[in-house]
Amino acid sequence: MMPLVAETFTISDACKTYEMIGGSGKKTYSGFCPNCGSQLIRRSDRVSDRIYIHAASLDDPSVYAVARSICAEVAQPWDEAVVETGR
Repeated sequence: MMPLVAETFTISDACKTYEMIGGSGKKTYSGFCPNCGSQLIRRSDRVSDRIYIHAASLDDPSVYAVARSICAEVAQPWDEAVVETGR
């Protein structure tokens, strides 16, 4: 997932949004494609100025370079996508 400043992000079609309570006790929201059901975005009341985008949902995710990996310490051993310098 890629964090972006929420107020600089727009999405061309409406997401189907589901609300839940996160581990912090604050509300989180997951946005899904209304046609295929793929998860597109996630946001939270805990960090309300950010929106998290699933990189695989971008038109061309190859134009973005990974700068760091978050939560790498809890990655499974088989997860080769973890950026080693982010640990």
